[in-house]
Amino acid sequence: MSKSASRTSVNTLSSVVDLLVEHKIKLDAWEYVLKETNPLVHEHYLGTIENLRSQKEIELKKVLTARLKSKDSES
Repeated sequence: MSKSASRTSVNTLSSVVDLLVEHKIKLDAWEYVLKETNPLVHEHYLGTIENLRSQKEIELKKVLTARLKSKDSES
């Protein structure tokens, strides 16, 4: 990989990380506002987040299992 391509990859990764951090800060701020203004909705929000994390974990396991199976069949 050339230095230019490597630098572009690092810059792109840095930009993605910057965006993730920025959005995490915004989400934390909105969560705080929600908690202070409507605790009942905040609890629902937390439950929804937990459900999404569980779904993500299940989907990730499916994808990884499928990739491992396809790599095993290639060998």
